[in-house]
Amino acid sequence: MRRLRALVLALAAVLGLTVWAAPAGSAAGTATYKVWHWNVAGDESNYNSTTNGLVDAILGSVSYRDPDFISLNEVCPDQYRAVLKGLQDRGWPQSSTNFARFEPMPDVDADLCKDDATGDSDPYGVAVFSRFAPSGTDRITLPSDGDKARKLLCVSIASQPGGLRFCTTHITFKAAAKPAQLDAVRTQLQQWTAAGGTVVTAGDFNTQPHDTLLDSWYTPAVATADNGANTGQFHELDDQDELCPGWGEATTEGSLMGRCDQRAKVDLVWAAASRLVSYDEDAHPIATDRCTNRSGLYIPCSNHRIVDATLTVTTP
Repeated sequence: MRRLRALVLALAAVLGLTVWAAPAGSAAGTATYKVWHWNVAGDESNYNSTTNGLVDAILGSVSYRDPDFISLNEVCPDQYRAVLKGLQDRGWPQSSTNFARFEPMPDVDADLCKDDATGDSDPYGVAVFSRFAPSGTDRITLPSDGDKARKLLCVSIASQPGGLRFCTTHITFKAAAKPAQLDAVRTQLQQWTAAGGTVVTAGDFNTQPHDTLLDSWYTPAVATADNGANTGQFHELDDQDELCPGWGEATTEGSLMGRCDQRAKVDLVWAAASRLVSYDEDAHPIATDRCTNRSGLYIPCSNHRIVDATLTVTTP
């Protein structure tokens, strides 16, 4: 093998060619994954209900889009367990006993996810579901915003090549604490990437693509009128959208405005530019005929849109 390699290099030198040599013991390849994310407003819009249509809306969308990874924000514990059971019943995970993680975000001054029958309440949180059985879990508490214990929740997938991790997070909306939380998440993702891993992260970042706080996230390759001055290592998987290049498509339908005459975009899916081969993302209108309030009247299922993305990554 050494003689063959030497012969190839010598021949290349004669012909003036450049030869790329893979590291010993490695094999170049790619893998494609589908990601599905939704901030479900499990308490604010759905009052901790598992029967008002929200759980069915989640399971219906997942069944239709068939992702490999699911990220939920603002999901109540009862709703998380109902989704877990629904995915088990549908045979979605490869391992029915090892595919889901939930991390609560306790609130210092609010009763959330209250049980109408008992009056007990539980904090909502973030959750991930993986088609592939996780081999490890990271539960990282972010710098305090004085309100909720915000988290970065990740699962590592040893069965998949390339040191794969899937993460979710929900960044504070409080301006004073937001920079520290964003920096904490970005630094951790960069460390895992520098160590040779492939990390995909979804969540409600409460920060829009054109905000200067994300300049250290986006790669300089993203340089448009609606998102420039970037110095980071990542692509947000909607930054090629022709609707608003560099920015993407709105993920909310509230009063807060974004770019290109759209509502705000705060639900983001990230991957390192160095790992990406191709990517695409889409946001879907909020259902208004699936979820009901306590009076049985139809309401929007959330104040956020469902986001789904497909990405192909290198697998060294």
